[in-house]
Amino acid sequence: MSSAKSPALNPSDLHDALQTALIEVSENAYFVFVEPADQAQFADAVSLVKDAWLKVSVAFEGSFAGAVEIAMPEPLGMWLVTSLLGMQAHETLEESQQFDGVGEFANMVCGAWLSRLSDDCLFELRVPAVTRMTAGWTPLSDHNGQEVICRMVTINELPMRILIRAA
Repeated sequence: MSSAKSPALNPSDLHDALQTALIEVSENAYFVFVEPADQAQFADAVSLVKDAWLKVSVAFEGSFAGAVEIAMPEPLGMWLVTSLLGMQAHETLEESQQFDGVGEFANMVCGAWLSRLSDDCLFELRVPAVTRMTAGWTPLSDHNGQEVICRMVTINELPMRILIRAA
């Protein structure tokens, strides 16, 4: 995997590359459209979620290191995976298949983001770690300010938060 012109890229460059990578992966592989959300729109979308949340993290190392972390409601994760696999809406997946699928989504976003920054450097991506969050957890309650980038979007009116954390 490739990336980074320099570890000192400004946050605007990192943010723009993440937005482009997320849109490309979502539209080309998952056939969904990403809608940007401001804090209020995102909070409204989060308040409507009654299901469990999945948090996916893909760590990377290269000319700089960190992790891409994506939080999404479980139904959005299921929808993304079944869409990628061309399954019908009534078909279901086992938990391990769903976790593998949302892990692949995060892996694709991370790889596309790093590749958008530059193709001059190699990066090693770790295996995605997927966690079903405890009852009552939301991405609004898990924001410690240690991230380099925080991107909030909706997909099919369901919220998704993408964080880039520096190592």
